[in-house]
Amino acid sequence: MQLKNYQEETLKTLGKFLSEAKIIGNAEAFKENRNAMSYSPEYFSLKGLEDAPYICLRLPTGGGKTLLGACSIKLAAENFLEREYPLVLWLVPTDVIRQQTLKVLRDVKSFYRQVLDEAFKSVKIFDVTEFRQLRPQDLTQSLNIFVATFQSFRVTNKEGRKVYQANEDLEPCFRAIPQEKYFEIGENGGWKSFGNLIAYLRPLIIIDEAHNYSSPLSLEIMQKLRPAAVIELTATPANQSNVLFQVSASELKAEEMIKLPIELTENQSWEMTIDSAVQKRTALEKLAAREAEYIRPIALFQAENKDKEVTVDVVKKYLTEGAKVPEEQIAIATGERHELDGVNLFSRDCQIRYVITVQALKEGWDCPFAYVFCSVAKIHSPKDAEQLLGRVLRMPYAARRNASELNRAYAFVAVKDWMTAAANIRDDLLNMGFEDAEAKTALKVQTLFDTPKTIKILTDERPQLGTLNLFLQGAAIVEKTSEGYELVMENLSAEDLTELKINANKIFKGEDAREKFLRAIHHEAVQPQKDSPAARGVKFEIPMLCLDFGDEIKIAEPEEDFLPATWKLTGNYDTDLPNFQKDVTAQIYEFDVAGHKVKEKFLGDDTENLFHGETNWTLNELIGWFAEKILTTDLIFEDLAEFIRRILNRLSEEKNLSLAETVRLRFTLLKLLTEKVKACRAEAYEKGWQQALFGAESIACVSPNITKIFEPENYPAKSFYRGRVQFEKHFYSTIGDMNSEEILCAQLIDTNKKVETWIRNVESEPLYSFWLPKHDGRFYPDFVIKLTDGTYAAIEYKGEQLKTNDDSKEKNLVGELWEQRNGGKFLMATKRDDNGRDLSTQIKEFFR
Repeated sequence: MQLKNYQEETLKTLGKFLSEAKIIGNAEAFKENRNAMSYSPEYFSLKGLEDAPYICLRLPTGGGKTLLGACSIKLAAENFLEREYPLVLWLVPTDVIRQQTLKVLRDVKSFYRQVLDEAFKSVKIFDVTEFRQLRPQDLTQSLNIFVATFQSFRVTNKEGRKVYQANEDLEPCFRAIPQEKYFEIGENGGWKSFGNLIAYLRPLIIIDEAHNYSSPLSLEIMQKLRPAAVIELTATPANQSNVLFQVSASELKAEEMIKLPIELTENQSWEMTIDSAVQKRTALEKLAAREAEYIRPIALFQAENKDKEVTVDVVKKYLTEGAKVPEEQIAIATGERHELDGVNLFSRDCQIRYVITVQALKEGWDCPFAYVFCSVAKIHSPKDAEQLLGRVLRMPYAARRNASELNRAYAFVAVKDWMTAAANIRDDLLNMGFEDAEAKTALKVQTLFDTPKTIKILTDERPQLGTLNLFLQGAAIVEKTSEGYELVMENLSAEDLTELKINANKIFKGEDAREKFLRAIHHEAVQPQKDSPAARGVKFEIPMLCLDFGDEIKIAEPEEDFLPATWKLTGNYDTDLPNFQKDVTAQIYEFDVAGHKVKEKFLGDDTENLFHGETNWTLNELIGWFAEKILTTDLIFEDLAEFIRRILNRLSEEKNLSLAETVRLRFTLLKLLTEKVKACRAEAYEKGWQQALFGAESIACVSPNITKIFEPENYPAKSFYRGRVQFEKHFYSTIGDMNSEEILCAQLIDTNKKVETWIRNVESEPLYSFWLPKHDGRFYPDFVIKLTDGTYAAIEYKGEQLKTNDDSKEKNLVGELWEQRNGGKFLMATKRDDNGRDLSTQIKEFFR
């Protein structure tokens, strides 16, 4: 299993943030690195813990939060905590998820544990109740992860009392720790408690489903635990979460992590609903039999509580008697009945195809074989439906299936029992981390009644909807805008429109608003949104810039093709580390890290030995430690190690830096050495890039057989355009976010008669977007365009402040090269170009 692109981008951003937070502070590093434009740019510190980075990674349901949590530990240890083996508290919302997290982290065959084992030489996973097993050597020789719930640290909780009580089993861990460092005396009069040990060591805290813990009580617990850093993982961040990185559901779909769209079928009775679900599941199993990997589609039924009509037993009876389902294929999972316990649903020998629950599966249950969600219950809590619906979204084996029907999820509901089905599911998707634009396109409604209609009006008066039936209330979306109130009502039947007409005088008191509403009902009813060009089967593939090596032509990959095969560090680059100064008298060391001055001062604190145990390092061990952490596939270990040796020898000779001092400074030196190697590599890349693309013997070319094909269902934008301008020609039904100047550029493209279709190109998505090679990475033009004559174009928009910088010049250079090699037309557009032409004129003349 390999990390998906969005996971790598998330971790890259996290590592950079943590590294810079150590140097320039949390707030400034957050400002420089956040990509979550949908959330507040303001950084909120934990009261009393202002020095601790406190950030949130926002991933929709199915995004692999546990895996990212495991990967983030190494990043935090090296980039911020500067410890070989940090102590980690992994907090989860419930005991069920605690047990599941313990299971996957302890399983040496799981990908989660393999990530940890590759990063740390020794790993120990504890349940919070097992803290007595901790030994002093664990603190310096192992990564220690304690999995717990927030409740475990509440003093009113049984486990919480034990956490804060002195315990003689922990006595050895306290020998190097002075008593005056401690903060609380336990209720049994002692201070050598697990809670105090954690607080002294300052753990890394990882919080799963973090939106559950924004209360004052949770903050109080955090203050007791004194984390050195906090990483939240959630689909729905709380208001004051510092969302550093956000992942969209579209990215998950493109990376084959989830099934989309969701086909919602409304039925008139609960019996018909169950029948439809059974028929769909049976059809899916026939398709699954043709797949290379084993899949046994499962249907998940949500019954009503005991005091309602359609209970668990009623559903089971109907399945066995009405739908003729063999009893051995049915399992019940409720708070009282646990028929899934110990069952391996992935086994070929397992017979389970139908699971009946009420709410018991909403936490922790995860089986990608689940395809069908069927509700016969009246949904009162959006959370209940949201969590249950999330159980059917995960894609088996995280890979798209051959049969398109197996790439979708299915929901069946009884209309008379769940009057606001479509509106509820759309809300559920929002609660699962979908963007609004994604939620609208992710749900495909199949009604047994008439063709659904939509009305959309803008009025000065806020509509009063309280007199309408529940369905119409649920179908209505009212948004306050700068121009008034926008009312949108979707999935309306002819009967619904009649009822709206009858109640128009109650919905709008003002005559103008009421007349506009009635005109919309009678004459201006908006038909369902037209299919996008992608949905209509329009083909969009654009030539890529390639390199002709004689025996093969291939896409010009920055990571592979611009670094000379003979590249090496030793002998080709100087061994100076810039601006390193040492004040011998005060033991102060000053560095210049990424343009920021850093001062470090050591006071001979005993905690150095407690944390690092570093007194027995040799120079060769230290060089090996640096090389192991810096080594990449384009480097030879011996060359890298020798380069590091020469740098350290130079520091020793010129700066009088002893081995002991070098060991203490190793984490800061690791940053400097990594930057040094990166700068050397960038220099080599630039020379190779210039030679391959623009040299006298340039091998740059365009081949008609090597193109970027835009797949009709994969558009992994991170955030989406929400403006009022209606675009008619965008290739996909959703559009990536744009600033005001880019929107104007997009309008000029969309309205040009020579444009057949266009795409708001997505950054940092090499598998799904069009890009051109730079010497230090990839360039993603803002807009990719297919013209009516079958040719292609790319436009990059640059604001006034950026149009003349070196990055823009390089982009323009490679864009013009792509055009010269007959890839397509290229334009670097600006508000006003050097010839005085405004943007409109530039676009018109470009397409002429």
